[in-house]
Amino acid sequence: MAQNIDVASAIPRYTRADFTALRASLNKLPIAFIASNYYTEEDLEALGCETLAGLQDRLDAMRDHLVERASVANPHSAEGLRNARKSARWSQVALKYLFQAAEFSSSQPQRQDALSAWLKPRVARHLRNEGVRTLQDLLTLIEARGPTWWRPIPRLGQGKAGALLRWLTKHEQTLGVLSVEDTKQVPMTGNLVPITLRPSNPILVPLEGMLLPGELDGSQGLNRAPHFSLIEARNDLEAIESYLIKFRAQEKTRRAYRRELERLLLWSIYKRKKPLSSLLVEDSEAFKDFLAEPDPTWCGPKTSRWSVRWKPFEGTLSPKSQLYAITVIRAFFAWLVNVRYLGGNPWVAIGNPVTEVALLPMQIDKALPEALWSALAGTDGYLDQAIRNAEAKHKGQLRLAKAALLLIGHSGLRREEAATAKRENLKKIQGHALYELAVLGKRSKWRTVFLPSEVVHALQTHWCDRGDDQEKDGFVLSPLVIPPTTQAIRKHLAGDNNKGKGFSVDGLGRLITRSLKQVADDVKIAMSDAERESLATRGVHAFRHTFGTLSVAKGLPLDVLQRVLGHASLQTTSIYVQAERQRSIEEMGLLFERQKTKNN
Repeated sequence: MAQNIDVASAIPRYTRADFTALRASLNKLPIAFIASNYYTEEDLEALGCETLAGLQDRLDAMRDHLVERASVANPHSAEGLRNARKSARWSQVALKYLFQAAEFSSSQPQRQDALSAWLKPRVARHLRNEGVRTLQDLLTLIEARGPTWWRPIPRLGQGKAGALLRWLTKHEQTLGVLSVEDTKQVPMTGNLVPITLRPSNPILVPLEGMLLPGELDGSQGLNRAPHFSLIEARNDLEAIESYLIKFRAQEKTRRAYRRELERLLLWSIYKRKKPLSSLLVEDSEAFKDFLAEPDPTWCGPKTSRWSVRWKPFEGTLSPKSQLYAITVIRAFFAWLVNVRYLGGNPWVAIGNPVTEVALLPMQIDKALPEALWSALAGTDGYLDQAIRNAEAKHKGQLRLAKAALLLIGHSGLRREEAATAKRENLKKIQGHALYELAVLGKRSKWRTVFLPSEVVHALQTHWCDRGDDQEKDGFVLSPLVIPPTTQAIRKHLAGDNNKGKGFSVDGLGRLITRSLKQVADDVKIAMSDAERESLATRGVHAFRHTFGTLSVAKGLPLDVLQRVLGHASLQTTSIYVQAERQRSIEEMGLLFERQKTKNN
């Protein structure tokens, strides 16, 4: 029988939080104070210290272990340290010996460690609002974003970011070497990357950075139409640009179509070694298979389009995403045929991937339960409590998030509709306690939504935070904090008339999700763990679904809800009826279970 020859006991690893907590304990601070100020609930759970007694036992064991280490390192201090432990009286000299001789610097951070174990609480909190909870998360974020990784993170700043980089570099022995390459954007004119056939090491760049050689640009493609073309495009890249111009007023759609077409173009060049305008049916079938299982070297985390780490895919696509890609490509090729750029459309012969048909086409199960929505948005609810608990300089940002959440949650606006809503389109309805807001929605159609007075009051509070005139025209929601990026400065600060510009769609989404995580992480607010998890993981669109399901539950006629939500079909709106029915079944089941338990 093999003998276990590993006789050395595992050396305990202590973090910055552990040493701070031990110093506080030796200075006789209450253990409850130590637990709440130096550890998070996640930290204590990971340490196995679910109770205060468990944490005290850990600190006592840590003290004894460090006394042993310090006594070995400096025998002259051994007697004094033992006396201090016996009498529980720790002088400054004894503490100095304990911590210095214990060689705190030998404790090295590991990638899986929580941020709060090594970083100051305020810095860890800022990063946690971005979804960064471990050192591994932080390293991934920095490498994905490059040197300006810190800019979208409120209240972090370049100084703290530089200090973080120096600290990570100092501990690269255990954390690994951090590679932060320049990801600055370059203009499309000049600095283009020549695309060459290097199958073993393809140069993957977005459309804006491609420079195609003549044999690959499609100017002589096999499928080029022999007749006069209705577009001026000389090659495949220019044909894609001509197509995307159609969607210049629909930024979200344009970006989605661009993503699918640049994937196809790169694949055509590197995997099939031919221009896009030479693809045939067999090639199209091969790309369909590639979508189902993309090359791992073509996948990477989301980052700037001009980053050296940019990849066409973030990972394996779901069947639904594969179907969307093929639908976009098929429509693009049909357009190329219609404008006589191509002679035929090979994608008409390609079948769609098999996808499951969901019972509910939209993810309306993400809607908040009525109790949680009321607790979050009601008077003195979780949002109000978070505002009250926040530092003075952060209150305005939370009030802005509250205004945005109330606006979407009480009207069912889409995220892009809320970001582009204008104050001049908000009017009081005479003889009613309601306000009406005209918004430009999908398919470039105007519609009217109706708002209660509490929503308008939250908006007016936000305008006061901005220092705006209540009667001033402009965007309903505008940033209070302008990121120090060139694009943001040009949009919001350059010129005389730029004050009060609205959010980008993604910018508004980040504001809301960050604020929800901040509310969920506020330990001063009394809420259940399930509620904290729900708010921390909730997306913006969930509040549109919340409005829809609660409106149906309260008896709003479907035709009215259809007009307010801007659905093209009443069938789409009726999905909320199915969702409410399912929720009713679940809630009634819980009710009967509780009654049954009570009777037994």
